[in-house]
Amino acid sequence: MFLLKRKGDYRLQLTRTLKQPGRYQVELYLFTPHEGNFSAWTLAERQFFFGSLSHRFGLLGLPDTDRISKADSSFALLSPHYEIMYGSWLFQYRASMDRLRQQIQASELTEEPLKRALRLSQTFAQRLRRSVPAQSSQQRYFRQLDIYFSWYVEQFLLECMTLDGYQELDAELKDDIEEFLQEEYRIRKDREYLSDFRGSPTRVWNRMSLYHRLLEYPVLLRSKITELGEGTRKLVKAVSTMLIMSLFTYFLFNARAGTQQLSLALLFIIALTYAVRDLLRDDMITAITRRLRKGKPRWKIRLQMPYTKKLMAQQLVWLDYRKLPNLPREVLEHSGKWATNEERQIICYRSVLHLEKGALERDKLQERLSLDCEQLCEMIQASRNQLFVSEDQDNPFASIQAHPIDKQHDYNLLLVYTEPGQQHSSAQRWRLRLGASGIVQCESKQAHWPGAEEQQHRSRYRRLLERLFGERSAVR
Repeated sequence: MFLLKRKGDYRLQLTRTLKQPGRYQVELYLFTPHEGNFSAWTLAERQFFFGSLSHRFGLLGLPDTDRISKADSSFALLSPHYEIMYGSWLFQYRASMDRLRQQIQASELTEEPLKRALRLSQTFAQRLRRSVPAQSSQQRYFRQLDIYFSWYVEQFLLECMTLDGYQELDAELKDDIEEFLQEEYRIRKDREYLSDFRGSPTRVWNRMSLYHRLLEYPVLLRSKITELGEGTRKLVKAVSTMLIMSLFTYFLFNARAGTQQLSLALLFIIALTYAVRDLLRDDMITAITRRLRKGKPRWKIRLQMPYTKKLMAQQLVWLDYRKLPNLPREVLEHSGKWATNEERQIICYRSVLHLEKGALERDKLQERLSLDCEQLCEMIQASRNQLFVSEDQDNPFASIQAHPIDKQHDYNLLLVYTEPGQQHSSAQRWRLRLGASGIVQCESKQAHWPGAEEQQHRSRYRRLLERLFGERSAVR
């Protein structure tokens, strides 16, 4: 199951943990709104893939591995083993805290998730500060990690203090939280961290975001992207050039044999032929290449271990824009009233990850699928409309207030995924409300996706129809 988290005004992040090798498939469908004019002309598929979508993987240390590494830390004396080990600890700690944040935001604030967050933070602080490395590069990494952890846990606990119901919690728990924060303030002063916490809120936030990117770099799998289909495009380009030039040469020789001289009309026809060829050639090559590569992946990504470049997984990626009738049968059958307009475009992203057997010997992997909605929000035109409301009901004409109207678009995000060893798929759905200034609302919705037994029954029924009446009857 994926967890959704908002990252700033425009970004959404979906995360899950991969615990076993095998084949993982993720399909993301973003249904654009009725009133939008989204198309490949306004935002190209390649631009959306490299600018608005990010699919990354990071290392998460297993608890057993962590206990072994604490008992025998000789391998961690040299870089980059030190950075990978401590970075995976931070990755795992943040994943646990994010799950607790989702739990707290989904319901009222209670003592149990807050106690667990405090225990996780105390354990991580004790593990992190048990010893200080001797190497200068490791000392720099340790300092950034210690500063970022102290800031992150402070922000988490202070955010909980602002929620409704915090004052009604147990007094002993509140005292423990305040004591933990006081201890963090003392550590910052003793270790001369206070300069990193000074400045405007924006400056401090940007500094901590930079630290986070530097800290997670050693645990992010390196991706080597290869664009597929370039050979097909070159072949189509060569064949089209050969056919056009063959026909043109045949026409030229026949005309020359008939007239025995080059006339002005013939020269004009030659120039017009070259102009038409240059005008239609790129579009024709693109259309033919798309038809030949229909259904085939557009990118191949090799995921490698940091520093050692050991192959961990291979990923195949599809991305295209489709109309509603061109969606897969399962998505088309189980899309509700929110997907009824056959004219609007649907962004379809599909990823198939083949995780190697030796990839999870020491670590788990965290999968992060990020969606940046800034380019979608830029398509929303600002509105100058106003709604006029009478403030005083007793005297309705005494005071009239004008409220500006913010134009908003509703997107529906459907996520379908399968895991190794499963013959069925699962689905999650969210409704995104976007405004010109960012994400206004993100609400989880019921996907109405069939269960495992229903999917297996339908697959057997369709195979039976295909055997008896052919594939066309099964589709109907």
